[in-house]
Amino acid sequence: YEYLAITDHSTHSAASRNLSHDDVERQGDEIAAMRERYPQKVIFHGAEVDILPNGQLDFPDRLLCRFDIVLALLHDRASHSPRELFRRYEAAMRHPLVTIVTHPMNRPGPGRPGYDFDVDRLFELAAETGTVLEIDGAPSHLDLEAALARRAVEAGVLLSIDSDAHRTEMLERNMALGLLMARRGWVEKRSVVNARSLTELKDFFAERRLR
Repeated sequence: YEYLAITDHSTHSAASRNLSHDDVERQGDEIAAMRERYPQKVIFHGAEVDILPNGQLDFPDRLLCRFDIVLALLHDRASHSPRELFRRYEAAMRHPLVTIVTHPMNRPGPGRPGYDFDVDRLFELAAETGTVLEIDGAPSHLDLEAALARRAVEAGVLLSIDSDAHRTEMLERNMALGLLMARRGWVEKRSVVNARSLTELKDFFAERRLR
């Protein structure tokens, strides 16, 4: 890996080891120290931020501005209809600090459908806003699966292939599964943002912030 990103969950996530507002600065200092210790690797500081039921993000903009990369996701359906789920995604995708929407179907595992909304309309919105969608290699998600990944690319969407690894030992396996899904969906390198060089990726992040 030429670069990697640390993207822990925001406060309202049901995951373990969530970041509080106060944790963001502390973690930033820890990552700065790791950058000095391992100068041969570029480490991006990010967060995986919940999209709340009202469409707002779990962290305020003053905190989001501190991150190199912001991931947004729906962990909580909140009994919302397909239309309301889409509305929440749309609010996040139009936010100038959001780079990636992770596991958009929020599938609870292989063969499970996940959220029911107009996924092709979501792909159109992602292409329109330049929002990256994630191919999640974690066995608990495996989302977007191959057929959906192919439809996303055909709609002009950029993808990322991520491990969603909550522990170091998960990284290699989860990335292998993510790559397998992308290949099964005929996803090419040109459609994968984290297959780009470091310079290209930094330029992409900067362009997103200038929207």
